[in-house]
Amino acid sequence: MLSNIFSVKYDGQKHTQVNILGLKIKIKTSLKDRKYYHYLPIQNNKIVFRNHTGSYGCNVKYISEEILRQKLPYDIVWVVNKHILNFLKDYPKNVRLVMDSTSEAYKEYATAKIWVDSERRYKFTENGLFKRDNQIYIQTFHGSLGIKRTGADRTDVSKSSLRRIPFTDAKQIDYLISNGTFTSEYLKRIFFNYGKILQIGHPRNDIFFKDNTKIKEKVYKELKIPNNKKIILYAPTLREDRDFSYYNLNFDKVVKSISKKFNNEYIILLRLHPLVSDLKDSYLHKFNGSIIDVTDYSDMQELLVATDILITDYSSCIFDFMLQYKPGFIFASDRKKYEKGRGLYYPLSSTPFPVAENNEDLIKNIENFDYEKYKTEVKEFLADKGCIDDGHASERVVELIKNIIDKAQSKEEVTQ
Repeated sequence: MLSNIFSVKYDGQKHTQVNILGLKIKIKTSLKDRKYYHYLPIQNNKIVFRNHTGSYGCNVKYISEEILRQKLPYDIVWVVNKHILNFLKDYPKNVRLVMDSTSEAYKEYATAKIWVDSERRYKFTENGLFKRDNQIYIQTFHGSLGIKRTGADRTDVSKSSLRRIPFTDAKQIDYLISNGTFTSEYLKRIFFNYGKILQIGHPRNDIFFKDNTKIKEKVYKELKIPNNKKIILYAPTLREDRDFSYYNLNFDKVVKSISKKFNNEYIILLRLHPLVSDLKDSYLHKFNGSIIDVTDYSDMQELLVATDILITDYSSCIFDFMLQYKPGFIFASDRKKYEKGRGLYYPLSSTPFPVAENNEDLIKNIENFDYEKYKTEVKEFLADKGCIDDGHASERVVELIKNIIDKAQSKEEVTQ
């Protein structure tokens, strides 16, 4: 038998034992030695999940949660990053965690039947991890009807630098999950027409179509928000130059204006993009505790459920938030620079959200906000972008996963 001539065994720690014609060689497994994992058998019931922020959230969380809800007998592995200590409490006990960019993570990927990622797998692809025959790669991405250009669609980065690794990763994708016709079109471009697009909705948006009483209670309890307060969330997106001067929102004036307009008491929350979260202390210190920092709250969708009014600039979070028909405002002080730099898929003025480039105009937009007009425009915008989110996307993705695993296990039984 082949196994008597050549075999590879991973000890679960840091070594791989290679057996060649009876000669046993123990190799310290590093990222340079990852090729040996490709000789390990694929486990048909194993699924590896990874979220682009490192937290337990986004589309991948809700797919994983649906698998757990259905009590399916799968081995669920989450690849996590250095920020895991901030999010450890959020992961269910019946999933396994491995650290990103380690030999253990490589081994889990190399032996899983299915990969589910919400971001391109740059580091793994650069380090030589490629999908094996009979493995399935599901890419959910992390933007819903997003306005800011991404990948090869961007106007501020050379096309050659955006193609090499993304192209290599895209070639491995089997399925791309989309929530509508607009999303499908840009997914085709940024993934170079690889992967079958499944227009079935975004799992992370299922949350907006359910009874969210318990989720709201959870957010209020964890953030220690008084029950008599309503929530304003300010969630600006990333600037590649990491310049915080664009986040010059006048928090006090905004809270006063919104409280007056909507006749309630409000508190304001701040959520920075994960890629600039390390700079948050230098930004927060000048506000003397007048805002609540929720940058490290693991699940953005839970925050959006609890939020009553959202303010952002170019973040796709507002295009999730709008599914609830709650008021949203755009505050983009660097609008012209951003449009000429990274670029937008469509004008800010074409969205239902009132747009301001300074605090004075934002206050005017709040004072003049027409909710009935806004609701009509949200409905028309969603129809124009072909959005199909309906609360059942997670179930559809899990049905796909079940079919893949059932088929693989049936073949396995036949060959035994």
